[in-house]
Amino acid sequence: MKAILIIARLCVCLFFTSYALPVFSQEQAQLESEIEGLKAEVIELNRELFELEEQLLYPATTEFAVFVSMENIKGFTLQGIKLFLGENLIGSEIYKTEQVQALRRGGIQKLFSGNLKPGLHKVKAEILGKDLDGRPSKKMLVAEFGKARSSKFLEIKISKDKTQNQPKYAIVEWK
Repeated sequence: MKAILIIARLCVCLFFTSYALPVFSQEQAQLESEIEGLKAEVIELNRELFELEEQLLYPATTEFAVFVSMENIKGFTLQGIKLFLGENLIGSEIYKTEQVQALRRGGIQKLFSGNLKPGLHKVKAEILGKDLDGRPSKKMLVAEFGKARSSKFLEIKISKDKTQNQPKYAIVEWK
């Protein structure tokens, strides 16, 4: 009798399992599909949140950035830059060999990004380097500029002086 009960229970289990497995796998597939949809929504919301955060942190009316570019100047190695807005140090960089090589190949580095209210401002850049003989080189650039209710971008440009094999320095505004 016990054997018949065990066999009957086993048959009932097999019967329900054969019906439950397809239903379970359909529900699981539907659940996985819903999860993938939710993941896509979360990714989209994260992108929108990032864009809103950028707009709040750096609105177009106050956005201000300073970039650095450098031509391939034989005999000059850039070592560092300190950037001042008025009398306040707002950015600095000590350059590694890889960074200097990237700049020489046409790369542009963002040295500072932040907010700046409209009005007249003064920016100073202290550029440190070494010449071909290993002697230290120091150059101070000063530029005054007006900031309207729109973005303002400046570039510290280190280029080759055509008459001499020396660097030429400038702070230029992007139009």
